[in-house]
Amino acid sequence: MINIIKSDFTAGAIAAVATPRGAGGIAVIRISGGSAFEVGEKIFRHKNKKYKSFGDIPPNTAVFGDIVGTRRAVSGNTGIIIDEGIIIKFKAPNSYTGEDTVEISCHGGIYITNAVLNSVINAGARLAGPGEFTKTAYINGKITLTGAEAVGRLIAAVSETGARLASAQSKGGLSRKIAEISENIKDIISEVYVFIDYPGEDLTDMTSGVMLEKLIIIKNALESLKQTYNIGRIISDGINCAIIGKPNSGKSTLLNMLSQNDVAIVHDTPGTTRDIVYSRINIGGFVLNLYDTAGIRTSNDEIENIGINKALEKIEECGLIIGVFDMSENFSRDDYNILEILTREKNNGKKIIVILNKCDLDYCRDELCSSAEITQHPRTNAVRPYEFDFDVIPLIISAKNNTVLDSDISAVDAFAEYLEDIYKLDGYDLDSGEILTEERQYFEICAACDNINSAISALENGLTQDMAGLDLELAVKNLERCDSKSVSDDIISKIFKNFCIGK
Repeated sequence: MINIIKSDFTAGAIAAVATPRGAGGIAVIRISGGSAFEVGEKIFRHKNKKYKSFGDIPPNTAVFGDIVGTRRAVSGNTGIIIDEGIIIKFKAPNSYTGEDTVEISCHGGIYITNAVLNSVINAGARLAGPGEFTKTAYINGKITLTGAEAVGRLIAAVSETGARLASAQSKGGLSRKIAEISENIKDIISEVYVFIDYPGEDLTDMTSGVMLEKLIIIKNALESLKQTYNIGRIISDGINCAIIGKPNSGKSTLLNMLSQNDVAIVHDTPGTTRDIVYSRINIGGFVLNLYDTAGIRTSNDEIENIGINKALEKIEECGLIIGVFDMSENFSRDDYNILEILTREKNNGKKIIVILNKCDLDYCRDELCSSAEITQHPRTNAVRPYEFDFDVIPLIISAKNNTVLDSDISAVDAFAEYLEDIYKLDGYDLDSGEILTEERQYFEICAACDNINSAISALENGLTQDMAGLDLELAVKNLERCDSKSVSDDIISKIFKNFCIGK
């Protein structure tokens, strides 16, 4: 393997491999900057007789030719052919970064890719840092800050909904919404201040009442946007979900069913799971970060109690709790403890799914009780809850067989539908992009809401419109920081440091 050389040249262009590393059909090396075309000319010999030189190649045109090696600090090339490939020129400002850009497509072998990149660096480019192409695009006004963040989310997306939302945001959906609200605030500010600055002109003063009405509309728009943050984080980062229940209730079998893989050990012996077992799955439009926990029960086993304590800690960290109950056994004190945990977590605002498992056993197919009370099962004399103190409808399944009681639908599909229903994904327009996904965005929107509320309070308490306008100016600054170049360098660096090199 060739070691990548770090160039000593002054940065006139940056370069990096824009495709994933490893053996593949093709690799793309991207070069961007004022000297990108000069670098491209040094390392590429076109084979199209229509063009006398590299400079004759028109922008946005794919041209086939030889990629050659270059010596460090020597103008021109050695003439040693590294590979055949295709080159495309993008003339500023009509490129991703807004600068002159060259993209080279070569064969995707590890050696070849590194050899071509080395040739590019030897020709005068330097290695790009993480996210430096997108950062350059942001600096050159080709993309907003929220759009840049969305690009990172799009690359990292592991679900359809996550990709849809990130794509809409990368195209400016969220930016346009924030800019629209900001412009509405600026209109109010300008109307108030122009009357004060030019009292001799034939201008109509905006009354406190009219200003208050407009601010309430803006407040509602900001509140609606703020409320999208929870679903935005869920779509982008996934749902942290703990599977809990007493030992041998079928938690690990449920994990394997949902994962469609043997992630956890399953055995009839209670207490098989003593540590947290993790699986990340894509289901129902969501990413689920599933944690199978140790069975929760009263135990004198020191090691088992360590696992139970880990389970209780994981419950605190998760926003979705799945309670699993074994329909083939008597409803025990341990089951009541699980119910108490589910009730507590639901009261704390968390989402709850109740699974009544092992419905494949014959005596579980008796007529289910529809009463809200806990009743005696007619055949096993087992006390069983089919409805609970909170508004949760249980899923009655066999995790072992991936079936639902008296239904043709699979348990996995039923679970996916249940998940979509409790998170009400249909209530959000993902393709608009008008959903907050970043903590930084959420903080600024919350601050803007506070400043709008302060302006409303000022008017309601009899202060003048220009005094309320001071709070409106602060709200505009909050919104501008969502996309503006006034954001500190530290925040910008933090945003782009998580990008891959080459993007």
